[in-house]
Amino acid sequence: MSVILITGCSTGIGQETALHMARKGHEVYAAVRTPGSADELKAKISAESLPVTIVALDLTKPDTIDSAVAEVVEKSGRIDVLVANAGIGAGSSVEETPLDTVREIFETNYFGNVSLFRAVTPHLRQQGSGNIVVVGSLAGRYAAGCHAHYSASKWAMEGMCESMAQEMAEFGAHVSIIEPGCVATPMWTKVTPSDAPPLYPNNVARLVRFFEFGLARPAMPSDVAEVIEEAINADQPKFRYPVGKDAVEVTTARESVSENEWMDFLCTQGDAFFDKWVDLVGVDYYRE
Repeated sequence: MSVILITGCSTGIGQETALHMARKGHEVYAAVRTPGSADELKAKISAESLPVTIVALDLTKPDTIDSAVAEVVEKSGRIDVLVANAGIGAGSSVEETPLDTVREIFETNYFGNVSLFRAVTPHLRQQGSGNIVVVGSLAGRYAAGCHAHYSASKWAMEGMCESMAQEMAEFGAHVSIIEPGCVATPMWTKVTPSDAPPLYPNNVARLVRFFEFGLARPAMPSDVAEVIEEAINADQPKFRYPVGKDAVEVTTARESVSENEWMDFLCTQGDAFFDKWVDLVGVDYYRE
């Protein structure tokens, strides 16, 4: 049995992972920003009498991060696994996204997780074991137009994790990144389109169609939870785990060509882009 801290458990991937790992007999600490509003999670825990403790943790408030990690260690004596799942999505093109929005994205997706890792890694280092599993995104490896700052925040996480994996290996701990494509979560209901006409309409149309196609055949939160479990249980976990049909298809396509070929393809305009997409990926996301 492992002691597991999971962030972002109010809904979606975090909630499903907390329930899934608790059902497997692990001692789970489910972190949410406001425990008082986590009624859905509380009801599911109660209905199944699961070994889950809800803790308050807001990635934009470092004192709550320190308190949550201290609570886990005080009550359970250790922390074996961190699942860093919490994050936000927002923004559009580089030009159109206000700097305040950019800072908000990075404050949660990057700097908040830096604080979280700084709180947890001393315990893993002293124990000489453990796992950090980061829920990233397909966008953390392959950026789309008008998805600039979310992608940038996830790319930053990938770079940090690549470095941290080397650091933690010295002490017998592992770092893995889960890279889902489109997942059926409540996040999509929170997307608010701008009333203003986009400055880059072709890029916006491409992105919207990609999401529409992905959400017509999405991965489920339970799929991601099972891959997280796989990473935790592996003796030698992989560094990257793509999850979902779109994530696997796009990753395979990207790895089949050079960097210059990939960028030439992404910058192709008009119908030629859609034709090249089918040639590379094998599935027509845009015209079916």
